[in-house]
Parts: sequence; C-alpha cells; structure tokens
Amino acid sequence: MERIALYSQDTHGLGRLRRNIAIARALAGAEPRSILLISGAGEAAVLKLPEGADTLTLPGLGADGGRGLGIGAEALLQVRSEVLRSALSAYQPDVLIVDRLPTGVGGELASCFDVLHEMGTRLVLGLPEVLGDDARVRADWSRDAYAVVRRHYDAVWVYGDPNVFDPVEDCHMPRDIARMVRHTGYLDGYGPGPGAAERERAARAEHRLGEGPLCVCLAGGNDEGLRLAETFARTPLPAGTTGVVLTGPFIDADDRAGLEALAAGRDDLRVIDLLPDADTLIWMADQVIAMGGYHTTCEALAAGKRALIVPSADRRPDQLIRAERLADLGAVDMMLHADLTPAALGAWLAAGPRAPEALSGVIDTAGLRRLPVLLDELAAPAEVVAPRRRRTARWSSRRRTAAALAPVAAGAAG
Repeated sequence: MERIALYSQDTHGLGRLRRNIAIARALAGAEPRSILLISGAGEAAVLKLPEGADTLTLPGLGADGGRGLGIGAEALLQVRSEVLRSALSAYQPDVLIVDRLPTGVGGELASCFDVLHEMGTRLVLGLPEVLGDDARVRADWSRDAYAVVRRHYDAVWVYGDPNVFDPVEDCHMPRDIARMVRHTGYLDGYGPGPGAAERERAARAEHRLGEGPLCVCLAGGNDEGLRLAETFARTPLPAGTTGVVLTGPFIDADDRAGLEALAAGRDDLRVIDLLPDADTLIWMADQVIAMGGYHTTCEALAAGKRALIVPSADRRPDQLIRAERLADLGAVDMMLHADLTPAALGAWLAAGPRAPEALSGVIDTAGLRRLPVLLDELAAPAEVVAPRRRRTARWSSRRRTAAALAPVAAGAAG
C-alpha cells in the first residue's frame, strides 16, 4: 500500500490543515492508501478524515512562538524537528507533500531531507496560487529557498488556475523551477455527495439553524477576523434568515464571550468555534461572507456561491490579491475593511443570493480530481497534464465591490 505524508504549518488557523484534509480525501478516494497528516493543530483529530488516514500532532507553534509548552520558540522548533525526523523515518512515506514552506516552519523539515532521500521518498511542494505581494514573495523566496526546491523536491503543485493568478509569471519564478510546476486547478472542496441531506438535517438540528435561509460568516481568530465577526453579529439579517459565525478554535476566550453575548441578544444568530464538517456549512448556505483565505474561497467557488470577501487589510496581502482577481472575474464580491459596517453588510445581504457571473465559469475548480493523476506522474514522469492556454484577462473592467452593490440592495430592501 502506498504511503503518503502531508505536512502543513499551523500558525494561522486551520485553513492549511483543512486544505491537506481535502487533499487526503482526494488521494484516498482513488485507491487504498495510507495517509499521515502532520500538523501542530490538535484539532485535526476531530475533523473528518478519509479511511486509511490518521494524524500526527506536533507541539503547537503559534504566531507568537508557542501555544502551550512555554519553552520558547527555538526549543519548541527543535522538539518538532526531532519528532518529524523520527516519525518520517518510521513511517517511510513514498511521497511527502509539504505545504508552502520548502523547509517547513522555522526550517524544521531540513533535518529530514537526508533520511527521506535515503528511503526514496518523493517530495512535492504544494503552493496556494497567490503567495503574497512582491515584498512577501521576496522575503520567503530567496535564492536559498529556490536552491532547496532544486535540490530536494521532485515537483511543485500550484493549487490554482493560472487564468486567475499564475505565480510562475507573476512572481517571476526561475525557469528550472517553472518546469517543475503543475497547476492543479483550485481544490474544489468536499461537495455534498452521498448523505448530504442527512448531514444538513443533522447540522440544522444540532445548531438550531431552523429551516429558512442561512448566511454563514467565516471569520478566523485574528483582530481583523474578530472585527468582521463582530460587525456581522451587529448586522440586521433578512427576515427568516439565520446567521452563523464560524470563528475557528483559536479565537481568544474573551472575544468569543463577546460574540456570544451579541448572539444571546437575538434569536437569529449562532456562534460556532469548531465544526468537523465546516465545508458542509458553505454548500448549505444561501450567502457566504469570509475573510478570503484560500480554502474557504475554493469551497465557495466550487459550491457556486458568490461570496462576499472581506480580505485582510494588512497581514495577508494574498487575500487581497485573490479577492481582487476573482472579483474582476465576477466570481465573488469584495468589500474592503475600511468600508466594513453593519449597514454595508446589511445592504449586501438584502440584495439576496447572487450567482457568479458567466465569466467565472472559466475558472478551473477541478483540482482535487486532478491530484491522483499528478501523484501517478511522480512515479512515472510524463506529460499527462495537457498544457492550458492562458487567457488574457482585463482585471479592472469587471470588479464588483460590495459598496457598488449598496444602491441595488437598498432598492431591493425598499
């Protein structure tokens, strides 16, 4: 049985872990495989995994250097590095898929390369389509980073559609690295599938969501996510609609208590921190509001939802770039944090659910279905993925921001 390990960093919530779980589902569905998901997010144990998959939880490393052990970032990275080396040596994966950082968080994977090569493990670097603005890309992708990819990796999978954003061209990747790249298309999430009706009924009953329209706000636990969640919690909802704030597990206890106090004052709002079937909420929802992280955006695209994206203003330039490109294609609506108010959100909600524009249909969201083919390509390299023609896009002409929709919404509300 083929063994596959997936490593994800865990300093910014569960988005990367959920991406790896989606990848695990896709690869496990193709044929029986043993899959090990490696992360510092212990919440992986309660998320739904495919058959044949299990988790290895590293000591948690937060954005401030540590979440629990209190031994300092340097010592914590040393512990994680030794655990990684021992675990990978024992598991002996045929393939290791590494999320975003070639040497892992703080270089913790570097000590594993020699043993991985001795075992014949093939290494794949998995990248979201948008790596950040120019400054972030230059910081993360120095000559040393490219040298690591050249020396240790067999392929680079870009989880996106080059018609929306192509890091090979937009980030000026060296030619030899570009030849390693395979664009998968956007990872299309975990669709309704068998048992969808039962899962929806169970979710509505467990969380008291009623039988009417559903609006979901996925906010995350940082300051900007908290502001989005609090604004949504103060926003009037259309009659009969139930609102859900999905915060993720990393929200501060006091901040969560504040959101719950806002929800307690109204009968049409629920606050949920962790949901094993978080993607279920997206295809259940009539309207989706989110920060614009990769995986949530993919799920909204695949579900045919025209979400309202409120990208990070400062910390995550990748969210802003992604939202702008997709808004230009008519696939999402966008609102800047400077324009974020209960009245503005209420106007967008009052306009009602809107389908993505026809132009958005050119976006490739078949990534998960393509991954088994790319996995086979690792074992027997061949041109199995046909080159895709790059379409010339006119980004600025089609953007639809939430602010521009406000007059339409006001008319609908009246």
